[in-house]
Amino acid sequence: MPVSNMRDLSFASVNLLNLQVPGGLTYSTTPPFPDTAEGRAAYQRKIAWTAGQLRRLDAEAIGFQELWSARALGDVFRAAGLDGDYDLVARDAPGRGRPQVALAVRRDRHGAPQLLPGADWIADFPADFRFDRLRETDGAEEVITITINEFSRPILHARIQSEGTSPKPPAVSVYVAHLKSKGPARLSFAHPRPLALQTYPEITKSAVAHIRRVMEAGALRALLDAVMRSEDENAISPTVILGDLNDDTLSVTNELISDQPSYRVIQKSRAGLSSDKGLYSVERLQQYRSMRHVYYTHIYKHKRESLDHILVSEEFYDHSRKRHWSFREMEVVNDHLNRAAFEAEGASDHGLVRAYFDWNPMPAEIDVT
Repeated sequence: MPVSNMRDLSFASVNLLNLQVPGGLTYSTTPPFPDTAEGRAAYQRKIAWTAGQLRRLDAEAIGFQELWSARALGDVFRAAGLDGDYDLVARDAPGRGRPQVALAVRRDRHGAPQLLPGADWIADFPADFRFDRLRETDGAEEVITITINEFSRPILHARIQSEGTSPKPPAVSVYVAHLKSKGPARLSFAHPRPLALQTYPEITKSAVAHIRRVMEAGALRALLDAVMRSEDENAISPTVILGDLNDDTLSVTNELISDQPSYRVIQKSRAGLSSDKGLYSVERLQQYRSMRHVYYTHIYKHKRESLDHILVSEEFYDHSRKRHWSFREMEVVNDHLNRAAFEAEGASDHGLVRAYFDWNPMPAEIDVT
């Protein structure tokens, strides 16, 4: 569904399932696409499938996860015939086991071209987000130190701006994230081996994965607090999170990132009038509109999960006094998860999420108090 107004915006999040050029490595020492005739053919199938999904999404800004080669993402856009329509912010993975996130922005939607070159990856947690000898005063009353100080996959931040005048839309901060998965952490078993790894190796690897994801969620929230919080009731900070957050909407980690803003479900309620720090899930926005709605982006052991998300600030929330865009629709492309498409077609193992917003500033004459 293409947008109809140059100030409308649509966003999408796409997990690429290890997009890498033939011969390139991802997590193991075996390339997913060997540099052989068979491997190159499989690579072309993946490029073709992904290109078809990009044409289907037709979004103004697309966040990507699990990218290993910037050239491979360029191949996708060329195959889709979209290489002249989008600017890409992408880079190669710095090594095995270190996938990157990327962003594509339609050229007629990001306004002044100097906005995208300022995009950058954020690897480190905020300098003051350190858990060093925190002392509990209730319950166990223990001293807690956690030395995780960087994202397992750096966060990408860019500012985009849709076109249009009278009035000109504000710039939007877009963050592309890929938090640590629920899968066991890869830990060294070199000697001297920590006691927990000797006695409870699987429990330890799983616990570390969850601890890291919680710390990454907290660090992302700290980054957002620095740019979203404002004491000025007229100040705005349009913000969008695109990504594979590797947890459900109501999980501890996602509620930490979103800061749990209030949703208005009763007309006379004041909920949602203002939320300087809050992020609204497009999944929840769609659910409030739908008579029937099923949302899942991943299947693991026959369990349907919602791991891929689009979160938006109050400038995109219908009932906020700071509204600039109204939510129109959210769509999840997940049919390929129910069949053996990964190897046969090169499909992703994640559903693709897309959300549309219409330019619709809150009229000044409406009393929202």
